[in-house]
Amino acid sequence: MRKVITPSDAFATYERAFRAGSPREVEELLREMLNVQVAVVKDKDQAEEELRQGKRLKTVSVPYGVFLGKIKGKTVYRLDLSAKKKNQSFLVEVKSDEDIRPNFAYVLLAEEAGYSPGKGLTFEGAGKETGFEPQPDAEMREKTTTGRFQKWEEHAKGVWERSERITKFYRPFIERWAKEALGLDDAQLQSFVDSLIWAMRIAVYLHDVGKLNKQWQEVVWQNEQKISGKTRDGYIARTSSLSNAEQKKELASPPPHAPFAYLFLQALLRKVLGDYRFLDTIALAAARHHSLEVTGAVEEGKFEWDEWNTQKINEWLQDQLCQLLDLSGDEIQRIQEAINETAKRITEPSRADEPPGPTDDFYFLYCIANRLVKICDWEDAGDTNIELR
Repeated sequence: MRKVITPSDAFATYERAFRAGSPREVEELLREMLNVQVAVVKDKDQAEEELRQGKRLKTVSVPYGVFLGKIKGKTVYRLDLSAKKKNQSFLVEVKSDEDIRPNFAYVLLAEEAGYSPGKGLTFEGAGKETGFEPQPDAEMREKTTTGRFQKWEEHAKGVWERSERITKFYRPFIERWAKEALGLDDAQLQSFVDSLIWAMRIAVYLHDVGKLNKQWQEVVWQNEQKISGKTRDGYIARTSSLSNAEQKKELASPPPHAPFAYLFLQALLRKVLGDYRFLDTIALAAARHHSLEVTGAVEEGKFEWDEWNTQKINEWLQDQLCQLLDLSGDEIQRIQEAINETAKRITEPSRADEPPGPTDDFYFLYCIANRLVKICDWEDAGDTNIELR
């Protein structure tokens, strides 16, 4: 039997995706790295027709090694969603288990496999088909949903809580990367990974710090008043859902907010954890949470801290962090220094560093930190679980 995919296999896949110029593929590679998605259909041709109508196969997550051990002698098809553009078959028969790869979806016939809510997926032909659904991919839910009203601190706390669950899934990969890329021994490994995950979770919590821009708050609160009639009360992160498409035309577009997280998190993480380049990688990954292609440029005069109701933003941010974290006096002082330092740097012309390339030791860290921020943001915005559900 083939062994489970190794980090070196995963890194090679990242590099291929990077050189092919496919940011979305890079983002998706972390999802269920050691699993395959499996669907069961009664008839291949009928399934092809359903897929051409835009429906989506319901799938069951199966560990990669388990799937390889169960499919001996069975007909297996790989799902190829790009077939619609090529006018080819969606279901491509797999000739050898050497062609089975994690991160892909595979289809079995009901005469050889089955599914039931009680037993799950079976490989004896007992059960039903997994079926189809019209919904878009989970990663697209946040882009197609109408959204919900959220205060800044509510959204920040929500993504923080979700990051605790998701980083537990990512930890084994982070440990393997730290051990191999940085050469850490077992005595150093756990404390380093603890600090690294803490830094990534702080980046998640503060990924929308750019929304505390005065102009962004003014524009979005004006939009919210048009949508729901609410008047300004504190800091906003997301507006209420729209009642109709025409209403959207009346709303103003807020300025970009994501790039400002880079300078802020760079200063904050270095002040708290030390002068390490990998912290800049995490800060940049957070700043690019809307796209891997965001430049990260911060222009002079484009950002001004919003001070609502006479409370200074640095005091308010420090209060939010102290409520969230169990901090010592020294740590609180360093956070205050970082906030003050960023307030000075944010008005200076600057361009964020370029992201690490696939041959850089920090490339994996950049990809996984970026995905963590994206998924936590999507999950909290849509009030749903997406990653490894």
